[in-house]
Amino acid sequence: MSNNLIEQAQQFLKQENFPAAGKIFRQFWEEENNSYAASRYLSCLRKAGHPGAAIRQGKKAKEQFPDNNYIKSELIWACYDRDIKKFAAEENLYDLIKSAINILSLQPDKLPKELTVMAVVKLAKQKEEWQIVSEWCNKLEPQNLDKTTINCKGKSKQEQWFFAKVKSLVQLELWKEARYWALQAIKLYPKEIHFYRWAALALGYQREVKQAINELEKIILTQRVEWYILQDLANFYSCLNQLDKAIMFSCRAALAPGEDKTKVTLYMNIAQLSLDTGNIEMAVRNIELSKAIREQEGWKIKQDLQELEYKIYQELEKSQKTVELESKNINYLLKLCQKDWKKQAYSNLPQESGIIDYLPQDKSHGFVITDDGKRIFFLQRDLPPYLRKEKLKVYFNLEKNWDRKHQKESFKAVNFSFDEYQNY
Repeated sequence: MSNNLIEQAQQFLKQENFPAAGKIFRQFWEEENNSYAASRYLSCLRKAGHPGAAIRQGKKAKEQFPDNNYIKSELIWACYDRDIKKFAAEENLYDLIKSAINILSLQPDKLPKELTVMAVVKLAKQKEEWQIVSEWCNKLEPQNLDKTTINCKGKSKQEQWFFAKVKSLVQLELWKEARYWALQAIKLYPKEIHFYRWAALALGYQREVKQAINELEKIILTQRVEWYILQDLANFYSCLNQLDKAIMFSCRAALAPGEDKTKVTLYMNIAQLSLDTGNIEMAVRNIELSKAIREQEGWKIKQDLQELEYKIYQELEKSQKTVELESKNINYLLKLCQKDWKKQAYSNLPQESGIIDYLPQDKSHGFVITDDGKRIFFLQRDLPPYLRKEKLKVYFNLEKNWDRKHQKESFKAVNFSFDEYQNY
């Protein structure tokens, strides 16, 4: 075949006219038994949107040129385009795994192997098939994965691998391995709070509860406060039978930002702790809130919730107390419960009073000056809208905080209130 035709085919490729280029390359392959033309033809078929045809022709070419890596590579990419993308989109995990095993048997290069394996990991994670997630993560070496950000959540391939691996081990309750990989992840991603949390949980469930508590408390002090970490702390304090601390952290978790529907089990736990500590009225309000959220979401009222509700109302009857509930409306129940939560969450914290000193509109924080002249940091989200006014006299509690600027422990103001008569 003349060089002119090959040049013409190359021009078609530049113009992305893959059918025209493919026709020339196929002719060259068949007439000259040329392996390069065969690989180019397979590429044209695939890029023209015919991965099935590329697979059929690729198998034929592989038999003819068994040692040609370019043909093998095109066959692998055709299998990826036709099968991996299709079954991942259809959420067909069984066929996705079958196709992935077929691709891996061809010994793909680094990129198609990573994409294939991570496609299985992603779908298995989505379907909560944690054993599959863990096993398929093992097919890649994390140190060889790209560390640069590639997805919409700002995570690199390597970080995605660590997330999948550690979470799968946590879900499988393989605590020793989970601890190991979480600590490895922390070395590479020291700002990612989940790895710290999983490392601490792994300790706690290996019966090193006090050490787990220390690590979790360090997270909320030096990293950031998340409601589910506060709940973890409450659970571990319950394990130590330190119920006062358990209910304090549970109530702090309830007050922290987060959707109510994700906290439905937390509210049930608060009801149980309230029952255990003899606060029957609080137990009633929290069990009703948990139940109301489930009913609103159309979720089943679980057996353990029903059993706890029965125990609470039995104890209420024995105590001869009454709990007045005007409504089972969620907003109404939330207001009642929030009063309980604040009382429990902040009762043991130091109390202060002072004046709002600094409240910038473009910042997330502010400062209050105490009556004895101390300048205290606070987060504006902790300040109720009706108190957002400089020079306003307020009352608040002091909670431990980490001063990032000076890298030392300090305090922040929380649980604000005010005396309306002193402000007028």
